[in-house]
Amino acid sequence: MKRPTSVRGARGVWRARGARTAVTVTAALAVTAALPGTGWAAPADGLPTYAFADDAKAVQGTASSGDGPTLKPGTYKDTIKRGQKKYYAVNLDAKSSAWFSAVAAPKPGAKVARYGEGLEISLKTVDGDECGNGPVSGEFGGGGYGYPVSTSVERHITGEDDACDAKGPYLLSVTRKGAGTSDPAEWPVELTYTEEPPVKGSRPDAPADVGLPEDEPPVPSVSGAKKQAKGGTGFNDAGAVDSGLWKDRARPGETRFYRVPVDWGQQLHASVELGSSGRGGKFPRAVYNAVGAVVYGPARAPLGDPQFTDYSKETAALPLLTPRVAYGNRYETDAPGASASGWHYLAVTVSPELAQRYFPGGKKVPLTLRVDVKGTAKKGPAYAGDAREAGFGVTDEDRDQAAEGQTAAEAEESGSGTKKLLAFAGIGAGAVLLLGLGGWTLVARRRAAATPLAPPPPPPGYGYPQHQNQQHQHGGWQ
Repeated sequence: MKRPTSVRGARGVWRARGARTAVTVTAALAVTAALPGTGWAAPADGLPTYAFADDAKAVQGTASSGDGPTLKPGTYKDTIKRGQKKYYAVNLDAKSSAWFSAVAAPKPGAKVARYGEGLEISLKTVDGDECGNGPVSGEFGGGGYGYPVSTSVERHITGEDDACDAKGPYLLSVTRKGAGTSDPAEWPVELTYTEEPPVKGSRPDAPADVGLPEDEPPVPSVSGAKKQAKGGTGFNDAGAVDSGLWKDRARPGETRFYRVPVDWGQQLHASVELGSSGRGGKFPRAVYNAVGAVVYGPARAPLGDPQFTDYSKETAALPLLTPRVAYGNRYETDAPGASASGWHYLAVTVSPELAQRYFPGGKKVPLTLRVDVKGTAKKGPAYAGDAREAGFGVTDEDRDQAAEGQTAAEAEESGSGTKKLLAFAGIGAGAVLLLGLGGWTLVARRRAAATPLAPPPPPPGYGYPQHQNQQHQHGGWQ
């Protein structure tokens, strides 16, 4: 049967509307009014571009649905032209959930249409039945400038004899939508295919309350010394943060990514604040859509609508609140993306127009992140497989990385350093045992030369076979 399409983010991420809020953008339709003083600004030179995953495989989608390359769970990179639609093939089982995302990475600040431009992703059966919540559009908000934007579609087993529950071949498509006057360059695209194992037993239901209030949330009430955040260029190099105050700096036109571990039963309450430029005298007119933010889940599904707010004189704040994470949310319309625990990503975009009015000459924009992971972590569903390997779940190591503000590369290097230290310690222990063995052998020989009696038996633990075993136990020469 044909599945009805749905609009993601009927409630989504909430934020407070300030006196100068210019626009609220939905994932299905990003409409930005042509406000006075709002206009596209040429991209600044030297801005960092989106960092693809190191293990992303090159792939080329095709114009024909019958020729698309087959994707397996993993990360891929492709390019897409203006107005182009590309097809890929996937083979799904009848048990696992499948998450697909597409990230467009135009040059920072590239010219885009003020509404209706971005990527559309869709998953269909080979018979043409639309699956999951597709087709879904991820579109640009703000003042007509480009930045990394992600959209996703998911196939979840409904158990209702749905055509999309079946095992077999499916078609994944990605379309670049936009006006003929926007950026003509090919855009790099990063694709992810994530397979979430099924749960054991009955399917968990969604909670009656997803934790989104009727009124929009205030700025999180967090205090303490500010720690240094290390925003990345995308999902792959995002800097980790946890509950507390964090600071960072961004150049106008730049997008910074941060990641936060959010477990089952928890929700992310955050605020992005743009600080004062420090200039005196008469302030320029306001910059509309000066700072924007959106939150993504572990499989890069947007957890609500991208939000933008304006900046004038001294400061601007953009509070955000995600739904409470629960497995059953995937079957609800209020919070379909907030249905898996793991790293959540906060993407913050700063308008290139700020360089013209408030932060000229390469001056960076001060950012403050107020982060509050609300709620006590709960036990999640029992998976019939390794969900952590697929990219879901929160570990103590994740929380430690967030507390220290580490990037993924730093966390990996830290882990490698620990292993190297253990190996070095093992080698050192082996060297001590060798010295002990050599010393005992020398003493035994001297005793043998001084007396015809047989030398005493060696001390326990110094016999050669035991010495070999101890080397293995301490990490030497395996």
